[in-house]
Amino acid sequence: MSRRVAVVSFDDIPPIGGQGRYVAALEQQMPIEGYQVHMVSPKRGPWGEAPRIPRRTRRPPLDFSMYLRRHIQLVAQEVRPDLWHYQGGPGGVMVRRHPPDAPMIYTSHHTYRTAHGRNLGSMPMGYLESRGYRLAEHVIAVSPSTAASLMADSGVPKDRISVIPSGVDTSWLQPPPDEAARDTILFVGRLIPAKGVQYFVAMFRTLAQEHPDLIAEVCGDGVLLPVAMGAAEKLQGRLRVLGRVEDDDLRESYRRARVFVMPSRFEGLGLVALEAMACGTPVVGMDVPGLRDMRDTGITLVKADDQKAMHDEVNRLLLDGARWRELSAQALEVVRARYSWDCVRPRIAEVYRSVLPSSSTQAA
Repeated sequence: MSRRVAVVSFDDIPPIGGQGRYVAALEQQMPIEGYQVHMVSPKRGPWGEAPRIPRRTRRPPLDFSMYLRRHIQLVAQEVRPDLWHYQGGPGGVMVRRHPPDAPMIYTSHHTYRTAHGRNLGSMPMGYLESRGYRLAEHVIAVSPSTAASLMADSGVPKDRISVIPSGVDTSWLQPPPDEAARDTILFVGRLIPAKGVQYFVAMFRTLAQEHPDLIAEVCGDGVLLPVAMGAAEKLQGRLRVLGRVEDDDLRESYRRARVFVMPSRFEGLGLVALEAMACGTPVVGMDVPGLRDMRDTGITLVKADDQKAMHDEVNRLLLDGARWRELSAQALEVVRARYSWDCVRPRIAEVYRSVLPSSSTQAA
């Protein structure tokens, strides 16, 4: 008999970021392991149509968490989950009490402390986040850096943490047949300062002068969209700002890219980097938590905020075909061997089994 899993997430379909892509994949992947996934989010749940969630704070994920806490019994009665699977991290769901009638696990996509350091403004959020992690029977950390933060900052015991990365659909993400068709450099992510699109745009202004045929693409949306659009206007079509794109269009952007650039100041893991690698696209990023954990994938890392070093590494890959092919092949090999959903899915299922009562004691 299939077990019922309530996957609780602020980010849902269409995804805003990595958490949304993760839960969308859980819906597709976990039934293969014998689990029925029931989404609980601001867009889907037992409340039918998307509810009107009161805006009590300036943080929509926290508003949803407060709304969910008031309606958790309704969710439990309607979904009747055997397991609660919450999605945590900045932009995630906060838990103040253990949800009713079933064990709970959390996936920590990254932590407030990793994202904001010891910023006083983030301390209440970090406290609430840590409380939820400590309530869980088990926590999945998407990277060793995230696991270290869970232990050091949230007080979660090591034996209640499993490091399991986000999976990548390697049957859908494939390299293009012709290497010569790759003529762009690419940024994918939220257009906010922490993700570094402003660095990408500034770097391309220089690269555009050095490589007259090079094109840059930006996929994403956010407060820095006007900055990217303004740069695109000045660069007269050589910088394409595509905004939020559908999955198939994103895949084609990955496949067009000669180099994927990830100038983030922090990441839980860097799922878009893995997706680019699944298309055989070498990645240049900054040496920050999350990306640092991916060193053996072939990613090229430079010192955080060192824009010149990032420019130099991207330029090197544009000029050095032999190195490009070496890193492309390494990325493909590692992602397929360690990050495909065929590798990741059974490990998540094992965590599910570890906290669920045996099927012999399950109520019919």
